[in-house]
Amino acid sequence: MSQYSDGIYHDGAFYAMNLLGGIHRYTIEGSCATRDIVLKDTLPYMAYNMYIARTTSGDFLQIRRITTDTSEDSLETRTSDLEVFKVDLEDQQTVDVDTVGDDSLFIGHNYSCCVSTKDYPGLRPNHVYFTDDDEYSLMDDQDYRRDVGVYSLESKKLPLR
Repeated sequence: MSQYSDGIYHDGAFYAMNLLGGIHRYTIEGSCATRDIVLKDTLPYMAYNMYIARTTSGDFLQIRRITTDTSEDSLETRTSDLEVFKVDLEDQQTVDVDTVGDDSLFIGHNYSCCVSTKDYPGLRPNHVYFTDDDEYSLMDDQDYRRDVGVYSLESKKLPLR
């Protein structure tokens, strides 16, 4: 049984990213669901901060969020880096990308997606907007500062927090 970190709906199917970076497609017809593995596992370790999205041009993306503890005695974490990969389903691999062009990418404990900054000019192109998705601190530690920010893929920095 697979554990999933994120999922999206596209063209009548659900696509789920597992904790090892693989993508499974679920197609539902009537009361039957079929699962196809569309991307084999890409990581040798489990990554809990993985996301799947599609660009406005139709490419699948695999996004990895790297977090660090704010101090040794705190469970509070902060996003320190983001890695974005284009998924090549034909060659069964991921390719590191440093741009999503005119898109903005949204990730977090919700639905990950790309939107065109041409349609939403208030957004920054080639940036990732992220919200806190540490489920344990969301439920147990109400006093922690939430990990929310905007990450520039071009400069590899967190310009806004």
